[in-house]
Amino acid sequence: MKKKATVAEEPVEMAPSEEEEEEEDSEAPVKAKRSKPDEEVVYQPVKLSRSDLYRPPTAEELSQLKETESLFHCSLLKMQMEELLREVALSEHRRQQIDSFTQTVTELLQAVPDSPEVEVSDLSWLSGAVKIPFLLMPKVTKGKFHMAPPASVDLIGSYPLGTCTKPRIVVDLAVTIPADVLHPKDILNQRYPRKRALYLAGLAQYLASSSDIGAMRYSCLHGNRLRPVLLLTPPDSSSFTVRVHACPPPGFFKPSRFHPQRNNIRTEWYTGLQTSQSDSSEPPTPHYNSSVLGDLLPRAHLQFLSAVSSQCSAFAKGVALLKVWLRQRELDQGTGCFNGFLASMLLAYLLTTHRISNTMTAYQLLRNSLNFLASADLTVNGISLAKDPDSTAPPLAEFHSAFQVVFVDPSGHLNMCADMTACTYKQLQHEASVSMQFWDNPSVDGFHSLLMTPKPMIRTSDHVFQLCELVKLQSSCKKLNLLSELMDHSGNYVHAALPFILSLLQQGLGQRVHLLTHSLSPDPEWSVESEAPKHKAQPPLAFGLLLRQELAASVLERGPPADSPKAAEFRQLWGSRSELRRFQDSAITEAVLWDGESMCQKRLVPKQIVTHLLRLHADIPESCVRYVGAMVDDVIKTGSEVPSTGEEVSLLVVQAYDDLSRKLWKLEGLPLSITAVQGAHPALRYTQVFPPQPLKMDYSFFDKEKTSRSLVPKEGKPCPTYITPITMICHMEGSGKWPHDRLAIRHIRAAFHINLGELLKKQHNYTCRPCPTHLDVWKDGLAFRIQVAYHREPQVLRESVNAEGLLVVRDNEEAQALEMATIHKPLLTSTLHGLQQEHPCFGSVCRLVKRWLGAQLFSADITEDTADLLVASLFLQPAPFTSPGSPQVGFLRFLHLLSSFDWRNNPLIVNLNNQLTGK
Repeated sequence: MKKKATVAEEPVEMAPSEEEEEEEDSEAPVKAKRSKPDEEVVYQPVKLSRSDLYRPPTAEELSQLKETESLFHCSLLKMQMEELLREVALSEHRRQQIDSFTQTVTELLQAVPDSPEVEVSDLSWLSGAVKIPFLLMPKVTKGKFHMAPPASVDLIGSYPLGTCTKPRIVVDLAVTIPADVLHPKDILNQRYPRKRALYLAGLAQYLASSSDIGAMRYSCLHGNRLRPVLLLTPPDSSSFTVRVHACPPPGFFKPSRFHPQRNNIRTEWYTGLQTSQSDSSEPPTPHYNSSVLGDLLPRAHLQFLSAVSSQCSAFAKGVALLKVWLRQRELDQGTGCFNGFLASMLLAYLLTTHRISNTMTAYQLLRNSLNFLASADLTVNGISLAKDPDSTAPPLAEFHSAFQVVFVDPSGHLNMCADMTACTYKQLQHEASVSMQFWDNPSVDGFHSLLMTPKPMIRTSDHVFQLCELVKLQSSCKKLNLLSELMDHSGNYVHAALPFILSLLQQGLGQRVHLLTHSLSPDPEWSVESEAPKHKAQPPLAFGLLLRQELAASVLERGPPADSPKAAEFRQLWGSRSELRRFQDSAITEAVLWDGESMCQKRLVPKQIVTHLLRLHADIPESCVRYVGAMVDDVIKTGSEVPSTGEEVSLLVVQAYDDLSRKLWKLEGLPLSITAVQGAHPALRYTQVFPPQPLKMDYSFFDKEKTSRSLVPKEGKPCPTYITPITMICHMEGSGKWPHDRLAIRHIRAAFHINLGELLKKQHNYTCRPCPTHLDVWKDGLAFRIQVAYHREPQVLRESVNAEGLLVVRDNEEAQALEMATIHKPLLTSTLHGLQQEHPCFGSVCRLVKRWLGAQLFSADITEDTADLLVASLFLQPAPFTSPGSPQVGFLRFLHLLSSFDWRNNPLIVNLNNQLTGK
């Protein structure tokens, strides 16, 4: 599959290419002196006279300064956006190349020879080397066809409008099919789309003999198989592509024939079976109608956009920024995408309805566009660019009855979002809303988050699954009785079944998901010498789930009461999994109980829902559903009977720690009271890869040593299990009785360890082993290591008396190590424990990350605390994403952070508890 170019993959090119050097050097603010091509460029400062250096700012400069102050966090953001716009704009040299090649193509196209008239189904006039870019299903349709030179060849789309941007440069060329090739009734039964494809094949056959044309390939406009296009590249370069569209003459077909409720595909012709249906009872074909109507209007759309852009100087730059934003979110290409044409139309709508001003800058146009997208729901309230539609134009309600998203063009007849699903638009809304949330946050690098960070589905969605064998969707269409949808989509069973699958999953997942997304089928490309690819040849269809953490892992799906009218719908949705249950509140309702004893299993409840619904309603077996989230959990599983990834063991450790902490607070008989008890071990913040498991000692394996009463393994018995001590810091209150000598403080601490051990043994019967530096306590099969701390001890370690008898305070490693162990690590542990309470998957992400670091032999370079802080940054500053909701998405973002962050030049700031302000 061809790799999709993104701005982030090819960031701002600081070194100009040869073709752009002349243009860029002329605009450079400094003089570059170059002696040889291989030598490094030496920049010399521009010398200004004193009068130029200190001259007062002009009115334009004052206006720019005021704009920068009011609109941007800092002048750097303004410069970054200006640099990005220069980077994506076409150079003059590239424009000359495009103009020259399009002129050559135009001259060649105008010389296409005539051919004799044949039946549409007769392909004998085509040479064997060139194929028709169309799936002929059904095989035969009525009509005559012959080749003739195009009536006109015109530039359309973004290039003449000035909104064409790098890196994917596509120039659209509209070739008008002569009127005598077409017939007014060609709108019926795919006659026009087939003639359109035949005309493109004829053009390809003629151009194949020309040395002025490089590679030739077929593709489909935004994945629509009814709208094939011919892709041409120059013989000496592949930096841009000319996309040839075959269009009918303007006004050749009546727009009223393409209303959403009209039928233009007859059931009898499509199925080959005799039916008793009249034309009035035929099902509507709104998607087919919009595909044909879209070919009638490109020139009118270009005229409309040109008129709008001429009144707004920043229109082209605003569209360029919006296209970059869409590209980074993978929303600008594929079937049902929000492409650059729709971005231009959206800005035109905002300008013509006076929601934004013609004097706004590109930055303001982008901001207002995203604000509109975040707030306007086109799935409920569609919008129209038609100011004065003619009387034959259908109302918005008619569009809503046929399409999920409604955005009507200036003619009032075409829904430009006809192929877009409601889920794609909800994703667009969500992305715009998230962008607006972090835009004004001074602690977030808005430019990189907004425009330079790619957001693929695998790093955006918490759960991702794929439908691998798309041919199975044929049986889904049959089971769901989607014949009319198949006719509407010309046999494309993937696009016909997709809306129903999305609706089914949305209904089943319900409140568990905040957002359901799906991949956009890429535009297929194939050689002009190959047959058009089958529908099953496209990549697997991917779905993404953005989870609601508080509901996603629930194993119980509670339905309506048994006597409710909705109970039948609930049983029909869930099938045999639905059963009557009585709850503690005495209610008897329908309910579905999913498998899930451990957190590992509960995390995959959405997988159980997805596979069950697809198998029950769409005849898609579980083997065809590849669920990405299920693979990652195997890496951190513990060896228990119930599949577990360690959350339950960590919870047992924390519960034992909390109980011991409470008992320490309540100890009676201590000479000084305890001021704080804090954990200082990764297991107490749920981030230990393999948390300590409670052990039950078999004392028959040991002998007791007489003096210290320690357990010594017997000869011939297995080696005992290693027991990880869990560190706790116990702070004692300050008092004038504490000595000021470092050695004396250590002795006092040792005495406290002995005292604590005696009291815990006496009051709670715990097995304790005091040492000079700590006290080990055996509780619930776990070993807790308690260290007594005195808050002034680090200061005492820094103090010394010099030869003159003066007190000197000097920092040293011993004081730093003690301060780290008794103050900073406990504080970090308690803070990250709070983060785990807020984000339940934080600990799992940390454990997965540490497992990976250990496997790569990086554990000695990146400590446990460092790894935990790196993962914490993903949750505290997730922009442009939302906080991770599953272990695998957090792990993938961690890998991306390691690989893409500029560690050499920028610090990574982890703002715990929002203690750091913007300044």
